[in-house]
Amino acid sequence: MSQDRLLVELARFIERVNAVARTGLAFNAEGFDAERYEELLKDAARMQAAAVDATAEDAERIRRGWRDAVIAGYEGYVTPAAGCGIVAFNESDQVLMIQRPTGKWWFPTGFCDVGLSPAENVVKEAREEVGLTVEPLRLMALIDSRKTGDPWRHIYAMLFYCRIVGGEPRRHPLEVKDLGFFSLDALPQPLHGRDRKWIQLAREFHFAGRVEPYFDRV
Repeated sequence: MSQDRLLVELARFIERVNAVARTGLAFNAEGFDAERYEELLKDAARMQAAAVDATAEDAERIRRGWRDAVIAGYEGYVTPAAGCGIVAFNESDQVLMIQRPTGKWWFPTGFCDVGLSPAENVVKEAREEVGLTVEPLRLMALIDSRKTGDPWRHIYAMLFYCRIVGGEPRRHPLEVKDLGFFSLDALPQPLHGRDRKWIQLAREFHFAGRVEPYFDRV
């Protein structure tokens, strides 16, 4: 097993144990089961700290943070985060890209806000991040961050093929360092993250008329 795969599997295991423990405590706050969930939470925090060579004190802070985040009942069920992404082309068949504060380039993305549908979140993100009004036309992909080899937060990302219908390119001063339109064959570097399947999907949806969304097969 490669070092990268080991890191991803370790992150997945810690996150799974953390989620099971927090969800269990949300529905069983007292008694024998609760004691077992507390132990699982403690062990997961120790593993999280060990993975980044942190101290026992750091592990306890991680545990307390997770424990304090437990909400009783249905609202406390721990699930992956949800995000949305925007793939939009200009009239020259160039795709919209933003440079994040890290210096890496990606299509506009963001976490989904409560109270908005995924498509509404896409419209909001485009307006806030780059000053453009977009119309979501198709769901391109539902991507699991764990399947792309990302060892960090577990996210389900919904990628939308969009049409630009108004506005003027304008970067968000805090979230966007630069922006521009680029050919899929000459994307700016370095790119964010590890997943590159979106490039081929963008090509198929924009140039080949693909309509079927991608998802990670079982």
